[in-house]
Amino acid sequence: MINENDTLQNFTSVTEISNYLGISRPTYYRRLSALGFDKSKKKFTKLELKKLRSPLQRNVTHNDDKIVTSVNFEFEKDIIINYQKQISELHNLLDQQQKLTLDLQSRLDNKNQELLDLKETPKKGFWRRLFG
Repeated sequence: MINENDTLQNFTSVTEISNYLGISRPTYYRRLSALGFDKSKKKFTKLELKKLRSPLQRNVTHNDDKIVTSVNFEFEKDIIINYQKQISELHNLLDQQQKLTLDLQSRLDNKNQELLDLKETPKKGFWRRLFG
């Protein structure tokens, strides 16, 4: 299940990224730091590019030192939703693996029991096999 927003787009330079987004380099760096990305990052998903393209909406709280961006919260919410989907898929895979393991173990137990049954049957001698 590959989501369209999960596909990565590679860039070779910051200039190429800023030209693709239609913003200047300083704006690009400001948005990177506001969204919490590494400045050397060159691979972005469609969702990350969308967030970088949209302008920052700053809401200043009563304390001037703390600036909260609504874009950052929306981005983190999208990340959490994506992780929840991945976790549910992993749970499904673990359930399948446990079912297969139980099935394999039961088959192995059956084969071992058959082998033990074959070993326990006494061997008949030549004359007994011949005359019954």
